[in-house]
Formats: sequence, structure tokens, C-alpha cells
Amino acid sequence: MDSCLGVEQDLDKATNKFTAIHDHTNKVLQDLITQVEKLKQEISQQPENEQLSQEYTLLVSELAATLKQTVFQMSTEHRELHATVSRVGKSIDRHFIADYGAVAPKAELFCNEANRPIMEQAMAQHLYRQGLEDVGDVFVAEANIPPVERTCTFAQLQRCAAALADGDPSLALNWVEKRTQELAHSPLPFTLHRMQALKLAREQGVVAAIQYARKEFPAYASRHERQLQAAVCALAWCTPGAPAAPSHYAHLLDPKALGVEAAELFIRESCAVLRLAALSPLAGAVVAGARVLPALHDIRAKMSHPHVIAAWADDELPLEVELGEDGGGYHSVFACPILRQQASELNPPMRLLCGHVISRDALNKLAIGVKLKCPYCPMEQSPAEARQIYFS
Repeated sequence: MDSCLGVEQDLDKATNKFTAIHDHTNKVLQDLITQVEKLKQEISQQPENEQLSQEYTLLVSELAATLKQTVFQMSTEHRELHATVSRVGKSIDRHFIADYGAVAPKAELFCNEANRPIMEQAMAQHLYRQGLEDVGDVFVAEANIPPVERTCTFAQLQRCAAALADGDPSLALNWVEKRTQELAHSPLPFTLHRMQALKLAREQGVVAAIQYARKEFPAYASRHERQLQAAVCALAWCTPGAPAAPSHYAHLLDPKALGVEAAELFIRESCAVLRLAALSPLAGAVVAGARVLPALHDIRAKMSHPHVIAAWADDELPLEVELGEDGGGYHSVFACPILRQQASELNPPMRLLCGHVISRDALNKLAIGVKLKCPYCPMEQSPAEARQIYFS
């Protein structure tokens, strides 16, 4: 998301600059055209075959110079606009990673012969769960995939959700009426009845919508009082010739937006009732991978630094993990504050008598004979008194 916002900002700058140059250029050109037309009209009124007066000659010369200067200025602005547009492309390259092969070096495992049948079954299940049964059947037949569970229950839910997105809540209402007790504390029934009432107001008139509301809304008055009031008030703008509705009713009066919201709520609530995952295994893997890839790329970039490359090879992350107020902090590696190097088995962290910790290499470099002065405090000690620290 941050990458998209970064590119969007650069794109907005380019768009705003293009719009400003476009408006300025049109204004300047229109002024020049007006001047040329005016001068042309004045010259046409002069007697034929008569030499132009010195005054008109000077005007023509000045106008020609102005035109030349304007063309030069427009050319300069166009070059600057080209540079701005080029920065958008560079911003896309900077914010988005084209190749994640370095982040997921084992991605090819999904394509080998052992895992290919699993991937094909996941794809077929996803098609069935999306309600694309005909497409799923063709895919299974042409790819010679073993029998796949069609998950008709989820396909039915998808059909209800698709109808809701198209503005028809009847299928979803029939499904909800069969599960009244299970959805007793869910906002789904009221949402569907509200959608149906507004649909009746648009198609059959406000009277039919009010009759439906009197029949269905009382059961939800205590739990959805504010939403119910808003829905009833919105009916006033469903009458023919009604003025434009206030902005806070615009969502209720937009069938498409209301349908999409109801479809999302229906999938979420129905899956909870039937104990189904809202996403298919394939969709869940794609969503999770899309969210984690940017973070993995950032970690990989940090782990590629020469000072921490050894930790990457050992599958260690040089990150401190907060364990809460009572748990303190945890970090699996140590970086020497003196040499700025990551500790290793050959160069472990050493605790001095004063409590400060440095690496063994730093200890050896700071030691002068049998004396060692702590680099952080005035305490003097023997290098032999330092003790190795072990991280578990």
C-alpha cells in the first residue's frame, strides 16, 4: 500500500503539472490568435496595393517576435513535462519489485511433478467455490485432474452474493430465513431487509416500501435503531421529483454500493454459520503471499548487507522482538558497538566486569598488556576477567 501511495503522489504531481501547462498554453494561444485576427482585420481595411505604414510594420514585427518567444517557452515547458513523466516511471521501478526470485528461492517447488497435482486441485476448487462450475468442469476434464469436491454449498453462497451485487436480495433472504436462529445476533438479516425495502421504493413506490418496513423492521428496532431511522428517512428521496439527497444518504440510495456491501457481509456471515473459510486455499495463499512479500523483500535486503550476511546464511534474523511489558526484549544475535560487526562463534560477545558488552576482537584490540579500560566507563580491569555471553 505504501508503494502504491508513493507512485500515486508522483503521478498526481505529473497530472497536475500537465493540467497547469495545458490550461496556460490554451490561454496564451487564444490570446495570440485574438491578436493576430485583430491585426489581420485592421490590415485588410487598408487600401489595396499600398505599402504598409511604419506603424503596422512595427506591429507585425513585434507580434512575430512574441510568437517566436511563446513557441520557445512552450517547448521549454514541454521538456520539463517530459522529465516529470519520466520520474513516474522511475518511481514505479523504485517502489515495485519486478523479480521476487531472490526472496522466494524455493518457489519452483510449486511447479515440480510432485506438487503440480496439488496446485491443479487447488485451482479447480477455487473455480467451484467462485460458482464457476462450468469452467471448473472443463478445467478438470482437460487437465485430467482427479475428482475434485465441487463444494456446492459454497457455490450456492456465491450465487446469492452475485445476486446481491446486482441489487437483488431475494436469494439471500430465502437463505437467511432458513437459518433465523443461527443468525439471531448477526447484522445480516437487517441489512438484507433494508436493501429489499429500498429496492421496493425504487421499483414499486414508497408506499410498498413502507408496508414492507412495517412488517420486517420492528424485529430489529432495538439493535439497529440508528440504521433503521436512516433507512426510513432515505425513502423520502425515492419519490419522483425529489431533490438531491444529502451526502449522508447517498450510500443508501446507491444500489450498486449497497449491493457490494451486502454481498461482502453475506459471504462473511454465512461462512461463519456454516464453518467455512471465506477464502479458498488458493485465494488465501495468494492474499497471504501478496501481503508478506514486501516485508520479506525488505528483510532480505537488510540481510544482504556484508555485516549480516552470515546471519542470513544461518537463517537468523538480526531483529529485536518485543515480548510485551513483562517479557522484555529478545534478540538472537549481537553486534559489537565498537567494531560494528556482528558476533559469531569465532568472535563471540564478551561481558566486562562493569557490565558493558563488546566483541572478543574489540577486547583484544583494546587490551594493553594485562590492563583493559572499558570504552564506556573509567573502570580498569584485566582482559582475562571478561566472560563470554551465550544467546539461546
